[in-house]
Amino acid sequence: MEKQNFFGLEGLTDLGVRNRIDMRPTLLRVLTDLYVHRFSHTPHEERHYTELALRLLEAVDTSTRVAVAKRFSRYLSPPLRVLRWLARDVPEVAAELRAHPLLQPPALTGEAPADTAATSIADGDISREKQHRGDPSGVIDPITAIELNDLFFAAAADARRLILLNLPIVAPVPAGRVRVLGDRSISQRLEAAALSGKREDFAHHLAGALLISREQARRIVRDERGEPVVVAGKALSVPRDVLYRILMFVNPVVGHSVERVYALAALYNELTAAGAEGMLAIWQAAERSERAKTEYRPLAWDDEARRRARPGAAVHHSAGAPRINERRSAS
Repeated sequence: MEKQNFFGLEGLTDLGVRNRIDMRPTLLRVLTDLYVHRFSHTPHEERHYTELALRLLEAVDTSTRVAVAKRFSRYLSPPLRVLRWLARDVPEVAAELRAHPLLQPPALTGEAPADTAATSIADGDISREKQHRGDPSGVIDPITAIELNDLFFAAAADARRLILLNLPIVAPVPAGRVRVLGDRSISQRLEAAALSGKREDFAHHLAGALLISREQARRIVRDERGEPVVVAGKALSVPRDVLYRILMFVNPVVGHSVERVYALAALYNELTAAGAEGMLAIWQAAERSERAKTEYRPLAWDDEARRRARPGAAVHHSAGAPRINERRSAS
C-alpha cells in the first residue's frame, strides 16, 4: 500500500501567513538537503519529493531556487522533473545546472547514452559526492546535520510539523541506524525532573537517553514551541499521558498555552517513530561534529602559557639542582 502524503499540499499556499513569516524557503531547503544526502531513492520517495518541490518552487524567491539548483548540480540522481523545471528557470538558476549530465544533448552514435552520462563525472566530483553522502546506509554527515538542525529550530511551528511528517518519506533512516539508551525508567525520571522544575536535570537525562550532547538537550528544553520535546518523547516511547505532563511543566512558555499543548499533543499522535528517528539522526550527527571540535580545539592562551612554564619548573626541581633548604644547611 502506498504511503500517505502527509504534507497536505493545499496547506502550502498559506504556510507561514499566520506569523507573517514565509517558511516555505526554509522547508524547501531542508527537504532538498535531506533528499540529496541519500545516493538513491525509491520511486515513491522521488515522486513524493517531486510533488513537494514543484509546489514550493513556484512560491519561493530566486535565491532559494539558486540554492536548490546548487545542491542538485553535483548530485548524481536528482528527480528529473525538478531538474528540468530549474533548468528552465531564470538565467541565474539555470546556470547552476548547465553542465549536469542528465541535461546534456543526446549522445552521438558510438558514445555513451545520455541516461548513463552521470557515470562520466570526474573522479573528484564523485569523491566529493560520496564524502557528502557518507555511505549508502543513510548516516547524515555532521556538517549537513548542523545546518539542518539550525534550520529546524529556526522554523515556525507549521513548517516544523511538515518537516517532521515528511522526514520518513523524503529521507527515511534505515532501521537500526539510530540508537537510544535502553532505560525503562527514563519516562519516570524525565517526568519527575519536569514536574519539580529541574530543567538542568531534565536535559541531563535527555542527553544520556538520546545519546546527544548536553547543549543540544538544553536547546530542546529551552525551545519555546515544544516540537523538539515531542520528537524526544516519541523517540523514547514516552507514554502519551506522561508526555502531556512534561509539556505542561518543562517549559513555562509552552505549558502556559493550552492551545500550544493541544497542538503538540496532536503532533505526537501524528508523528511516526520513523519521523522522530529522522530528526534524532540529525541531532546525533550534529553531536559528533561538536565532539570533534572539542577534541581538536586549539590551546587557549593560558594553556599555552602553562605549557611554556612547565620546562622551567621541571629544571628547578630536577635531581641535579640543589634545593634552597639543602644550600642553607650546607653553609
